[in-house]
Amino acid sequence: MPKAKIISVINYKGGVGKTTTTYHIGCSLAQHYHKKVLLVDIDPQNNLTFLCAKAQRWDEFKQQHGTLATLYRQYAAQSAVSTRRVIWENPIELDKGKRITNLDLIPSDVELLGDELGLDGSSAPFPNQQASAWKMSAYLRERRFLAEALRQVENDYDYILIDCPPNLYLMTQNALFASDCYIVTTVPDYLSTLGFDILQGCIIEIRKRSDAAQVFMGKSYGLNSIAELGGVVFVKVRHSPHGILPSFKQKMDDIEKSHPGKRFNSYTTELIGYNLAAEQHRPVWECHTPAAQAAAAREEYQNITRIFLERFHFHAQLKKAHA
Repeated sequence: MPKAKIISVINYKGGVGKTTTTYHIGCSLAQHYHKKVLLVDIDPQNNLTFLCAKAQRWDEFKQQHGTLATLYRQYAAQSAVSTRRVIWENPIELDKGKRITNLDLIPSDVELLGDELGLDGSSAPFPNQQASAWKMSAYLRERRFLAEALRQVENDYDYILIDCPPNLYLMTQNALFASDCYIVTTVPDYLSTLGFDILQGCIIEIRKRSDAAQVFMGKSYGLNSIAELGGVVFVKVRHSPHGILPSFKQKMDDIEKSHPGKRFNSYTTELIGYNLAAEQHRPVWECHTPAAQAAAAREEYQNITRIFLERFHFHAQLKKAHA
């Protein structure tokens, strides 16, 4: 089986549908296209984890098997990383004991907020040419954790989707180095699209730093090239009786002009049904309230998933070589 396509879903800003999009694409890939999917929650807020299961079930799983924080502690201690042990198989429960099959989860943990993760590593002094080799090595090793953890299971899945926190600290940087590409979700309003531009600038800077470190250490060090932008998904798009609000449409067109070909032509609208489905820990098409069914009838995430598959179907190398 070819190795999984690994895709991160990120944004520098919260409240832009990142987790909901990761979750629904994953569920749609598993249910509608029979793909084997692994969801990876690296956000210490645990939002993706708690979309998949209630907190009590998560706590029981954590006590028995561990979480992403368990893997990081193993990696930091230079012990063997046991990725398969923390994979929660088919965590999403539906009616009458039925589950969404082909969809697994590596759950997150509030412990990822701990100082041991160096979550403000992005602002630490960057090793320069005068720095000792061990500092350069440590800088690169800190960003290789997730890639090494997922390498153990990448042949078990068609797609691995990583839900990132709303920042570019160390764990998000790990996701960028582990991924083939990344998707940005954004609301097409002023503040959200401003965050998109900031995000792109920060990723360029991270690329420059990691490339410089790898040149210093030698190309054999083994850190992947940082992921490239694979797409932009617009969420919570508002409509008037005449179509998309002009201000929203303008922002969507602006993104298309600055990043041609990256925009997904399908998008989501602001519907209460998504919130109701989240409360029931299931995708919107499996939630039976009238509002959720009305949202499901629009097939917004099914359409987004169809575009996702068209764009990322082939197991081609999306990354470009740097340095």
